[in-house]
Amino acid sequence: MTIEHATLVASPYARHGTGLRVAHDAAELLRARDVGVEIIVGEDIADAADLAGKAARGDTDVIVVVGGDGTVRLAVEATIGSGKPLAVIPAGSGNDFARNLGIPLETADAVEVVLGGHRRAIDLGRVSFPDGQTALFSTVAATGFDAAVTARAIDMRRPRGQSRYTIAALLELLALRSRHYQVRVDDQAVESDLVFAAIGNTTSYGGGMKITPAASITDGQLDVTLALNPPRLARWTIARVFPKVFSGKHIDSPNVRTMRGAEVELYCDPPALVSVDGDLVGQLPAVFEAIPHAVEVFAPAS
Repeated sequence: MTIEHATLVASPYARHGTGLRVAHDAAELLRARDVGVEIIVGEDIADAADLAGKAARGDTDVIVVVGGDGTVRLAVEATIGSGKPLAVIPAGSGNDFARNLGIPLETADAVEVVLGGHRRAIDLGRVSFPDGQTALFSTVAATGFDAAVTARAIDMRRPRGQSRYTIAALLELLALRSRHYQVRVDDQAVESDLVFAAIGNTTSYGGGMKITPAASITDGQLDVTLALNPPRLARWTIARVFPKVFSGKHIDSPNVRTMRGAEVELYCDPPALVSVDGDLVGQLPAVFEAIPHAVEVFAPAS
């Protein structure tokens, strides 16, 4: 695909303001290759996404998201159904969507992926709540301990990057509690006390934590990781297993169960928060479903 015009959606808050600088750097690289560029910067991320939705229904060839997973999520929400492909220039704290597609984290290399013109049709996930509210996600939806970590990380000003999630997780261990979950994955049902449940469209979240290490972004399925509550020493067990999430080896623990399906339903008492792509969007109960080949994204040919 030959690109004549690109619309860059920049998050002014990605990586504490770095996203806007990255957007201007990417724009200069594109213009140097005779690509017309428009940069969209909203008053906030939601406003930028709204402007992206309008641009996607115009004459631009591609919507280029400059930011992290949260910015990608809002841009997808705004542009889905427009028929316009997306591209990503990583500029967030985690960048797990880009990692899973093999998009380089360096700006110049990511721009070359866009110019290369190769596109992939990928899946998305969608969570639906009883009040009718829905949210799309491209990486991982999480509840319980995971979502509590996200909530804490969002409130933390320091440190920046991946370590913020690690520290938030360690702090959440101090207040760890399980909830009684009812889980349905397609026609399989599980009822148990859980510390968390994660539903992955990709392998990782939080800057490389491989919470659903076998997930595929193109198989039309969601991978589920359940952390069972051990009868005693819950904090010690989680603290021992948690570091293994960076290699995906946590799934070998007897306190972890994995499942896979096209539709996942979760209920728990007391209700747990739900986060998607690092953003808090509601609380359980909720239904999560895979949306196969929902959007086309520029990615390396390999």
